[in-house]
Amino acid sequence: MYSSTAGVGSSLQYLKKFPEYQNNQLLILAGLEMTIAYELLAARQRIWCSIFWKRSNSATKFAVNKKMEGIAFDAGTSIINAGKLLNRYYDQYGIDELDRENWSQIIMSLINADRWLKEQFGNDCKSKQLKIDL
Repeated sequence: MYSSTAGVGSSLQYLKKFPEYQNNQLLILAGLEMTIAYELLAARQRIWCSIFWKRSNSATKFAVNKKMEGIAFDAGTSIINAGKLLNRYYDQYGIDELDRENWSQIIMSLINADRWLKEQFGNDCKSKQLKIDL
């Protein structure tokens, strides 16, 4: 498991323990974005492990790498969207003193997941980003 996958999963687990999680649309949407990021990163790992890199021809390697670039970029986008939704929640509702520790765990896990994603797949994300037509 990638460390970025673990970070997103950890943040999602802390979010599910948050008291308002089931009752607030912003938190539910943030949870969905985290779930998408987690599933994408898990899929990326499955794809990486599914081929024999030494035996595969160049065309196969190229196609798999392009697919994994897109997955890493999309996972990063979902992490950023989740962070934006959490920021909107905080701006609108604030955090009670009792929930501050849980909230800080959610935020720190998500920040770490984003940092680890950039460390592990930063080139993949940049490659995908450069190809987007504006």
